[in-house]
Amino acid sequence: MQRSRQIRPLKIRSSHNLPKDIEISLKEVDVRLKEYFLRNGGQDLRNLEVLDVVERDLSNIVFLLAETCSETQRIVMKQVVHDPTNIAITKRENQAVVEYEILQRLYPKFQKVEGCAVPRPILVIPEFEIYLMDFVEGCLLTDKFRYARLFSSRDGFHQLRDQLCNCGRWLRHLQDFTGVSAGSHDVLSGVIERAEQRLRLIEESGDPRCPKDLRRKVSTFFKEQLEKLTSRKILLTGRHGDFNPWNIIVRAEGITVIDFLGYQEDCVPVDVLKMLVYLEDEMKAVTSSVTRVRGLKKSFLDSYGDLPRTPLPALLICEAMQRVVSLWGSISRPNRRLHHRIEDNRCIKTHVSWLMNAEKMKTLCPVTI
Repeated sequence: MQRSRQIRPLKIRSSHNLPKDIEISLKEVDVRLKEYFLRNGGQDLRNLEVLDVVERDLSNIVFLLAETCSETQRIVMKQVVHDPTNIAITKRENQAVVEYEILQRLYPKFQKVEGCAVPRPILVIPEFEIYLMDFVEGCLLTDKFRYARLFSSRDGFHQLRDQLCNCGRWLRHLQDFTGVSAGSHDVLSGVIERAEQRLRLIEESGDPRCPKDLRRKVSTFFKEQLEKLTSRKILLTGRHGDFNPWNIIVRAEGITVIDFLGYQEDCVPVDVLKMLVYLEDEMKAVTSSVTRVRGLKKSFLDSYGDLPRTPLPALLICEAMQRVVSLWGSISRPNRRLHHRIEDNRCIKTHVSWLMNAEKMKTLCPVTI
């Protein structure tokens, strides 16, 4: 028997019309949520209200309020958007399914870890590339980085340092929960592919702050490092993919890490270096306290613990990729305020210098392994 497709009108709290594709998707969400509440507790979904819509380059986020006969619940809908910068992962697998399944796997495990969490997944709609999860109360960790500035609250900095400690603990637990295995040097092809894609965008931008031979130089470096790894085993683990304060929500109870777009098994140091490159960029802020940022780095690394043994060439490949990604981020943000442009220029200069001389540079990780 075919299910009824009658849809109640959605209440929109906005003076703007919803984009047509999101409006169509919400109608399907309304149907699926009604089925979900009936299956889980026998409750009727009486109303579904749109609170806010955030359109981003790689995903659309819709904040919803679901009302049943007994309660109201805030829900987040995430729909994958296909963009040239994420084509490498969206062509591989349905990312809504990937994110939903890893949250299903991790949520019960992280519930046993004090101060560390992931959102509770609710349901996935593969044909619309949508998944739904619980709304997480709190603020982004990036908002707390004001306490890494000169003359800011010392108490605020101590709280921020504790949150970076939780970040290190969270990442260690992620890798423990997903396990560590060994693969050949070919596993680094995905890391290099991500870097090559952004190197192409950097080259096409024609930004005068980047040398014309940057792409060639970095590509050559990748080939040289891979040749050193021909007979070496590379350790793999679960990789968040964008592990930085933009994707970490701070709550009184600790942190919740969101946005697993592109989750997969990958080289162990990829996520570690994502955070370390972010912290290095943070030092370029006009009012940044270098001493405080170094304290944050120490807190993160101390709580993460020892990095599993990784050949130095693999470590350098992972760091070069993260620097290329950060470099593209600084280049691709026009019309920023003056102090942000100054910070971007400093970051660009640092990353270009490292990438053009990568074979001579030290890694951001504290030891050579």
